[in-house]
Amino acid sequence: MSRRDSRENAERILAAVQRLWADDASPSMERIATEAGVGVATVYRHFPNRAALESAAFGRIFAEELMPLVDGAEDEDADLLEVAERFVEVIGRYAPVLSEVGASHVTDEALEELGEPFVDLLRRGQVTGVLRADLEPVDIYWLLRMIVLGLNSPVASPTVRRRYVAMLLPALAPGDHDPLPRLSDEDYDRLGVLPEHRRPPAD
Repeated sequence: MSRRDSRENAERILAAVQRLWADDASPSMERIATEAGVGVATVYRHFPNRAALESAAFGRIFAEELMPLVDGAEDEDADLLEVAERFVEVIGRYAPVLSEVGASHVTDEALEELGEPFVDLLRRGQVTGVLRADLEPVDIYWLLRMIVLGLNSPVASPTVRRRYVAMLLPALAPGDHDPLPRLSDEDYDRLGVLPEHRRPPAD
């Protein structure tokens, strides 16, 4: 089999997983193979176990549905709040699957992919006055993580997710807020925040 054929088979398998996830959070490897039009042995040749297959499938979802959200991070009209809302929507669409494969791990992988673009959008929003000045990149990471994991439930319909996202995200905008509690060096260390992304100590 040529490398091209091998790549095409892998793509067919991943596309089949995404289609099946629409109504089955844990399709069998046999069903995946049938949907992809390949043999079960071919599935295992590309993905030695279910975890590897699920990780690759979510990687494909990140590339197709999440990365385009931040491709325009350098555009003047890019809006962190809109990107964050869309991020929650995309991840929430796979809530039943996340319950099976581990929502925390998948969410962390997605946020790592979006980390630097989110920093750029945050800084731009603060300069233009759209976002409150005392926000830090780590705040966006943990807020989105809490939203996604908190709403990762079969009872959380798209309407339910939009409702609570609509409550939480406006808190990022400037307004009559009390200042956010400052993070200590110990807090930064525990959260894994790099030195260049830490707010300088107060004078």
